[in-house]
Amino acid sequence: MSEFMDVVDENDNIIGKATREEIHGLGKWHRGIHVFVFDPKGRLLLTTRSSTKDKFPSTYDCSVSEHVKAGETFEEAAFRGLKEELKLIKPILKQLLKFKMNYGPNDNTIAILYECQCRGKIEINKNEIREAKFLPLERVREMLITNESKFAPWTRELLKWYFHMPSKIKAIE
Repeated sequence: MSEFMDVVDENDNIIGKATREEIHGLGKWHRGIHVFVFDPKGRLLLTTRSSTKDKFPSTYDCSVSEHVKAGETFEEAAFRGLKEELKLIKPILKQLLKFKMNYGPNDNTIAILYECQCRGKIEINKNEIREAKFLPLERVREMLITNESKFAPWTRELLKWYFHMPSKIKAIE
């Protein structure tokens, strides 16, 4: 069964609804979320995408990345993703950035990057995530600099933005 998402214009106004396949096939603008999850020591949870993912399998990803479903808010999508992928229930989210970016061929997204802190145990969804580990930010930055092709494109650009490096991220209000 196809997942329906809101189609938006470049200013994030909803202009319709379509399936994920239609949106990506025609390059329509749609919404997404990303969450950087930190532990109490300030380490970032870096995940490795499942090898069965249709886009960028086996690459490093944000702690959580999700499409926003039709009728869903950005925050609702973030909570859904945290619960589905890591079994985290309603942590306190802090919005870091709203942005737009081309994620790849026909993949035009307006997204929000959030951060939150994990105080308990995570349980990864093996259908979505192959591996997850908390890493010091210095180590993540080093990995990004030495082998950026190992990161999903959106994760690469979000981390570059986070580390104040040149990025394709276009911040919007």
